[in-house]
Amino acid sequence: MEWPQPIRPAGRCRDILLPSADWCLHQGSEDAAGEVDQILNWHVKKSITGIILSISWVLNAQVALPTFQGTHFAKSSGSQTFSYTGSQQTFTVPAGVSTITIKVWGAQGGNSGYYSSSGNCATGGKGGYSTGTLSVSSGNTVYIYVGGQGEGYSSCSTQMQNTGAKDGGWNGGGGNSVTGPGGTGGGGASDVRYGGTATGNRKIVAGGGGGGGNAQSSSVLSNGGAGGGSSGITMANSTQFSNRTPGSGATQSSGNSNGVGSTANQNLSGGGGGGYYGGGKGDNSTGGGGGSGYIGGVSDAETIAGNASMPDPDGGTMTGREGNGIIVISW
Repeated sequence: MEWPQPIRPAGRCRDILLPSADWCLHQGSEDAAGEVDQILNWHVKKSITGIILSISWVLNAQVALPTFQGTHFAKSSGSQTFSYTGSQQTFTVPAGVSTITIKVWGAQGGNSGYYSSSGNCATGGKGGYSTGTLSVSSGNTVYIYVGGQGEGYSSCSTQMQNTGAKDGGWNGGGGNSVTGPGGTGGGGASDVRYGGTATGNRKIVAGGGGGGGNAQSSSVLSNGGAGGGSSGITMANSTQFSNRTPGSGATQSSGNSNGVGSTANQNLSGGGGGGYYGGGKGDNSTGGGGGSGYIGGVSDAETIAGNASMPDPDGGTMTGREGNGIIVISW
């Protein structure tokens, strides 16, 4: 916006500054008084015009002011899979992360060879599954324990005779101590610990399956019980050699409280699976019981026994975990 400028007066005193106006007035010019009056009026008008222009500029100018925004830290997301190694593993909580989602699958019990019925072999109980959300702090360490499959026989064509004692799977699987007609080991549990590495620091557990026994026929296989789930599975006597008693599945309050499956000491029998509580050992020629799962240290949780449908870490669903356990952490 442009404003009209006041017309500068003419005459001898037009270039006289205000402090000199009095000198001009006393020069004796008959027009001096009029010229001084014009000069004073011109200076006043010019000053007023300048003030108006300044106000107009402030009102009409568009001034770009800096914008200050709060600092936002983007929380990264990701996933990490922990496979079986036979030792403790660790996970460091990333910056900005306050919760992690945990999925754990327990390990399977050892599979049998044959003894009484050629071509028929018992299967170790499959591992259970648990999932939940754990509250954590950035920079803290989460301790990872992936269970190992119980020791057994790689082929059904192997006779279970003079093959030596069998170990339980790492992280709680119970073994078999018989060195003649030996049996199988139970599967190890998979668990996550936070705040320490003791069993009391376990926040979530998936039970390992019991080791397999001695198959009597194609319909009586003496399989081990699956891992938990809130409870490990106890197989029915009717599924076992000569209707004998298999190992008992652990629960939330029964079984071996140290989380280790019982070691079998009978011929051709299976050790108990590891878990929150460890599973029981099998009687002669029978399978071991599954270890129990646990979700008491996490929220939004679920636990499923290894004889039921559960998520497959590779996508889709499956009935129980075969082989070694696995753990997946996402954030």
